[in-house]
Amino acid sequence: MNKLLPVILLLLMAVPGFAQQGNDSLIYNLPTINNKLVYTDSIIVQGRDSIMLDSTAKKWFNSYYADHQPDTIQGKNIKSSVVAQGILLYNVTPGLISIPFYAVVSVQINCRNNGYTYKMFNIHFRPKNGVVNAIGYQNDPDYLIKLYKQKHIGLITSMNINRGMIRNYRAAMNSAVQASIAALNKAMTN
Repeated sequence: MNKLLPVILLLLMAVPGFAQQGNDSLIYNLPTINNKLVYTDSIIVQGRDSIMLDSTAKKWFNSYYADHQPDTIQGKNIKSSVVAQGILLYNVTPGLISIPFYAVVSVQINCRNNGYTYKMFNIHFRPKNGVVNAIGYQNDPDYLIKLYKQKHIGLITSMNINRGMIRNYRAAMNSAVQASIAALNKAMTN
């Protein structure tokens, strides 16, 4: 019996680690295109012409994102109502404390009669505090998703970040982007 007890305890500790692999709906159901995180959708808004939707999209972007700038990454040849980068503020709680984060998001909104298409992509995040940022937080969600899906993270990497931390970062950022999308949809339909 004394020899069987350590084996049972070892098995009980190992099973949750294997069970989590591949079952995390947040990480495995994120909207990706070519392994890049991209939130996109087309919305139908009956009774609204492209000029009205264009004006609403610009007003929404300028009011929702306090800090924003033109998106120079996409180039000058994009014809959209909104092609810009905005900064989302949100909090991540990797342990017992809540850390404020910035997320820089490229936003593209194309308006047409009775509808619009949005695309939120090229997302990068970092802690708001420069000292915390210097510790070495990873700022690329695409890398974190890829790292999370690996069978083994690796010893050196796991000293800095683990799957639970990756999930916390992604969950908080996903909530901030989803809130932005909900605010856009509300503004465009009202």
